[in-house]
Amino acid sequence: MRKLFLIVVCILIGSLKLLCQEWKRIYGGSLNTIINNIYEHYDRGIIMSGMQYDNTYHPLGHLMKTDINGYLRWSRSFGIPLKYINFFGSRLTTDGGLIAIGMTDMIQNSCKDPIVIKVNVCGEKEWCKIYDAPGCNAVGMDIEAIQNGDYIALLNGWKSGDQEQIWLFRLDSLGEVVWSQVYATNPAFSSEISYSLSKTSDSCVIITGEAYYPDPTYPGKSIIKIILIRVALDGTSIFEVPWGTNNGVYSDGRQSVVDSKNNIYTAGRRARTTAPGGDSPCLFKTSMNGEPVFYTDLKSASVAGMTSTLKWFADSTLASVSQWHNSSGPDTTAVIKTDSLGNFITQKTLTTLSEYAIWGSDITYNNSLILGGYFKNSGVINGCAFKLNSDLEYDSVYTRPFTYDSLCPHPIVSDTVPLDDCEVVIVGLDDAEQHPEKTRLHIYPNPAGGQVNIVLPQYLVRHNPGSILSSTTTWFQWDKTRLDILSITGKLMFTMEIPKQQATVQVNTSAWPAGMYFARVVFMNESVAEGKLVVE
Repeated sequence: MRKLFLIVVCILIGSLKLLCQEWKRIYGGSLNTIINNIYEHYDRGIIMSGMQYDNTYHPLGHLMKTDINGYLRWSRSFGIPLKYINFFGSRLTTDGGLIAIGMTDMIQNSCKDPIVIKVNVCGEKEWCKIYDAPGCNAVGMDIEAIQNGDYIALLNGWKSGDQEQIWLFRLDSLGEVVWSQVYATNPAFSSEISYSLSKTSDSCVIITGEAYYPDPTYPGKSIIKIILIRVALDGTSIFEVPWGTNNGVYSDGRQSVVDSKNNIYTAGRRARTTAPGGDSPCLFKTSMNGEPVFYTDLKSASVAGMTSTLKWFADSTLASVSQWHNSSGPDTTAVIKTDSLGNFITQKTLTTLSEYAIWGSDITYNNSLILGGYFKNSGVINGCAFKLNSDLEYDSVYTRPFTYDSLCPHPIVSDTVPLDDCEVVIVGLDDAEQHPEKTRLHIYPNPAGGQVNIVLPQYLVRHNPGSILSSTTTWFQWDKTRLDILSITGKLMFTMEIPKQQATVQVNTSAWPAGMYFARVVFMNESVAEGKLVVE
């Protein structure tokens, strides 16, 4: 009778949910499938991005859409035969679509280049851009949707030189490069690499990565440290800090979130230097100004461990996916819930199987946690997803019908989308550096008589004002600039707002006194190009 009672409770506990099931899903079947990102979609379904091999064992960029319970509705693969594509990062867009970034060898077999694809709400490709990297082995790691339909793209290895590893590109709504900037150029950094982007509430992004950095705790030695880089949306570097410059903490980071005051919490790893030695999955807190606040080992006796994802629940508690191995016992993948001070609240073990990787996470409309990743299963890599409520119990299966993909005017069919029409973008970084004349004003005739022509720069090079660290951002497109001409005494003789498409300005100087004048282009309240003009 008791067993029957439990079954009835499970079935009848509510018309909206069906309890007594574990919310675990496996995807891909016999095809190697990797999930790197997972999000709740506008219709309460779930959308995931990553990579899936085709039937000839070649990797394609991959999207999957499921219902609220994680059961597949449609999937889309993106690529061409015999070429490699993987989506490492993605974000939902305000139109219900998705922007994905990754890596491909579609330009040439021996080189990898960043690729960005925008799909609409039906999973259809709107545009595709491949950015031809001068360093030959560059990868698009993550991307954030920002204001005005633009994006901030995080790249590794755009160039092959030292201190040329971590880059941001600001892209417009069609993927054209607005500006580019390299970070972590301090020679003290070595082996720097970035993993993820996160937005702040005050119009900045945080780059999370790692680098080796000299620590006086270990004279003459560089140790691995989390590197956090805070950047304004105009490319200005606010700070670039290793986690605890002089505290002797070995650390690396994977993902960061911010609180209401823009303090930074980072999921990562700490290498313990005192007994018991080993690596701990770890939570780090950093102030909004880049100062270390605390770290908390989530498993203080693990031989090896890492925290890979981090999300806020609605009550300001933190949910992190941690993986660790003790000296005895199985590998463990679990969600650990802490308060904002790093104090342990509870834990949910997801699996004790080895070779699991969980890189994607999101919080749903009803404060549940969804997780996406992959694992090796009998020689095949399968995608996997989990869903937990805020108490870290498996979420219920919903029986109430939902309407999915309502913004798409037609049924969505699973298929492979060819990418043989991707536009190859040649970013003019080297052009601006090798041809500095393209960053200057060109004035003729000079000396001038009654009229002078001023040709504006092809590129704007902005030396970011107020930055704690020296940084220079190259702009390839802009909405407008201002041209000023001043007398030698500082009197403003001419000013005009110049739209981007206008390359030359003609100025009538016939009424000006003979003498020397100064022309300047003003962009974002900074003079970015200057020249001298003589009027006869």
